[in-house]
Amino acid sequence: MLWACLHFPLLPLETIARADREGAALVIVSAETRPCVAALNAAAGRAGVRSGMMLAAALALAPGLEVYPRRTAAEARALREIAQWSLQFSPSPSIEGDAALLIEIGAGIKLFGGLEAMLSAIRRRLPALGFSATLAVAPTPTAALMLARAGCARVLTEHALLRDALAALPVAVSGCDENSAQMLADLGVSTLGGLLALPRDGLARRFGQRLLATLDRALGRIPDPRLPFVAPEQFQVRIELPAPAWEVEALLFAFKRLLTGASGWLLGAGLGAMRLRLELIHESSPPSLLALNLSAPSRDAAHLGALVRERLERARLPGRVEAIGLVIEITAELAARDRSLLPGIEPAEEAQLIERLCARLGDEAVCAVRPRADHRPELAWRAERPALAHPGPLPPGPRPLWLLGQPQPLQQFLRATPAPVVLMDGPERIESGWWEGRDVRRDYFVARAHNGQTLWIFTRPGSAGSWYVHGIFS
Repeated sequence: MLWACLHFPLLPLETIARADREGAALVIVSAETRPCVAALNAAAGRAGVRSGMMLAAALALAPGLEVYPRRTAAEARALREIAQWSLQFSPSPSIEGDAALLIEIGAGIKLFGGLEAMLSAIRRRLPALGFSATLAVAPTPTAALMLARAGCARVLTEHALLRDALAALPVAVSGCDENSAQMLADLGVSTLGGLLALPRDGLARRFGQRLLATLDRALGRIPDPRLPFVAPEQFQVRIELPAPAWEVEALLFAFKRLLTGASGWLLGAGLGAMRLRLELIHESSPPSLLALNLSAPSRDAAHLGALVRERLERARLPGRVEAIGLVIEITAELAARDRSLLPGIEPAEEAQLIERLCARLGDEAVCAVRPRADHRPELAWRAERPALAHPGPLPPGPRPLWLLGQPQPLQQFLRATPAPVVLMDGPERIESGWWEGRDVRRDYFVARAHNGQTLWIFTRPGSAGSWYVHGIFS
């Protein structure tokens, strides 16, 4: 087995700042009587703010500094969101503590074309989620966790190298309590190498069996089982904005973070989204709920982001938004792509066009035309909304895509001095509907008018040359 550990030292900061498109100077402060800076972003650092600085001093350096208290509940939600995203790399990630994620990657290396390709995919895709991490790899989960906690981004694949690799790490990465860490410091032991050099019996008597078991698990001497993260049956996430906003670009930036997580969850489950619900939480108004229907299952974050943009641009919001949410309500298995020998327009491209039209114009404005079992042209089709699937085949024979609501006399339709039309195809007799009192008996022709239009015209047998226009080809 091979384990990767993602340690998130900036999780308290990035939980809030990941939705900040502007990158304003921002700090997280400790919950104390005299608060001090616990974490800060690069913009605050450029203004002279430093970790551990009193908040009053930080505000003196940067009067426009955005200050937020630490939100541990939001951090826990963010860590679960990262675990859902990581399902694309392993079916059994494990959350470790309040700032780390363990992923068993040994079984999936071949799927990514090798270890380095897999690690590159993790490093490349994680920033789009809005988080940064130290990535370490080791044969045991505890060793990978220790390396990542120490900020050591090493990749170890052999058990024989573990002891030497861990020896230089500080004692704190073992997770021992503060009293034990202080006692070890008083003894002159500051690294795991010094800790491993102590007699085992004496170490167990003075510091307990737990510390010794942690070292043994790290070195692979005893089993190191991990409780797997249980993925939810439905993807549902929420993110609070650093500051209320209603600009489309600001909202879209935050939604793209959530869509990245959704894409990873869908990839791990082998599914595509069919229906999404966008939730926009307002300051003093009921939430705005926007539905997004897809005509074909998709997990492409870029495509879903384009649909979200279309929907946000046409939405009328009652006020500024302080939080957003994303729910995948309906999923479907994602069909394998048909790689044709003679490529043309992919079906996925048609589906994406329908989805963008629905997102821009609304589901009620886009319909699919489907055939009905009736020979009468005006009754041989029906419109369905929303257009969630591709239209069915039209009846055989020449049929115009533009059918008039009611047939019009030919001379009235042409609105000009009577001029002959050229018959190009026909006749096709349609005779039906006698059983319900709506009898139709017509001979249809394809005709070219003097103005260049191609028309679908008919005459009734025995009507002495009375012609009607029923449809237009071009």
